[in-house]
Amino acid sequence: MRRLFVLSCGFYLLIGITSVILGPLLPTLLKHYGRDYSDGGTLLFLQFIGFLVGVLVSPMISARLGRKSMLLIALISITAACAVIGFLPMWIWVVCMTIIIGFGSGMIESSIGAFTIEFAEQGKAVAMTKLDVYFGVGALLIPIAASLYIRFDVWQFTFFSTSVITLVLMLLWITMPAESSKLLRIQSIESPEAPAHKKRYQRRHLSLLTIFVFFFFIYMGLELGLMNFLPSILIETASVNESVASLSVTMLWVAMVIGRLFVGKIAESIRYIPFLLWSTIGTLFFTIAMLLISNVIATYLLIFAIGICMCGLFSITLVYANSLIPGMTERTTSILIAAGGIGGAVLQYGIGWGMARWPASSAIWILAGFSLVLLLAIGLSYQWNMRSKTSGNSLTI
Repeated sequence: MRRLFVLSCGFYLLIGITSVILGPLLPTLLKHYGRDYSDGGTLLFLQFIGFLVGVLVSPMISARLGRKSMLLIALISITAACAVIGFLPMWIWVVCMTIIIGFGSGMIESSIGAFTIEFAEQGKAVAMTKLDVYFGVGALLIPIAASLYIRFDVWQFTFFSTSVITLVLMLLWITMPAESSKLLRIQSIESPEAPAHKKRYQRRHLSLLTIFVFFFFIYMGLELGLMNFLPSILIETASVNESVASLSVTMLWVAMVIGRLFVGKIAESIRYIPFLLWSTIGTLFFTIAMLLISNVIATYLLIFAIGICMCGLFSITLVYANSLIPGMTERTTSILIAAGGIGGAVLQYGIGWGMARWPASSAIWILAGFSLVLLLAIGLSYQWNMRSKTSGNSLTI
């Protein structure tokens, strides 16, 4: 089980890389192909359409082939797609390979996430937080590599490096000891608890589930909007060069990784609702502050503050949602991850469309609007719980 969890951390590091790989390279990539930000938004939209498809088909593929074979397919897909893009083929091939990268990432995230939540009997939140740390490490390292590659005008090596990392992870996965492989097969397919969890949502939980679906839809738009468009925003608003601008994503993920090391204990000590409220308020405040400050150093400090505020929003809200809707962990988690995938796809397209037509500062207003919506969603969930408490149906939060 330990070997499986270590490899699971490696998988999350990989999807952290694939989730942000386009963002730091977007200005350079679009310039190379003579495209605008609308095309960039479309590219990101299609990546997350692929991600969503991967999330949706992973249970079917896992049931037919087993989780080990399914993840092997995902790794092969990402390895090949990144290698093809690295050769800078025609634009249509870049689009197709981007979809495949999203598809492989979707299969990995949904499968590993479900496995961890299902079989980490104690400390599910801690286990998920650890995976999120590795996701953050991946999202942190690739912009640094991209910045160096851009500086030496070999930016396409970012894709080759990702392909090599995926290949190494694939070799470790193939050579996983038979004992660990058998454990994975038994737990993922033959678990005697699986039939017991096929339940329906209670009517009173449907409105709450809708609130959380909307939260994750918007949250992924906010997170991925920052990751993928922050360099472009800084190039236009702060007049920094491309290599320096790509480090803004690094700054964001340094903050997220640091925060995720402590976020679980902090949220448990002050309880979920206060933690989520202050996190969303801080995100909103610091995002708006970016519109008022033009100094580059101050802007990077604001980006760091935004990363600290956002570091626990995904994992803690996921735990919070499952605490309010007990007995439906696997289904609720899948629905919320899918909602995030859809939000990431749709809202990336919207941000790219807006940046192609309006000043870059408009994108900051859009991101601030997303933060406000998250705050309202948390407030609505709190109101729902207070109403349930009056009727004696609430849980401690």
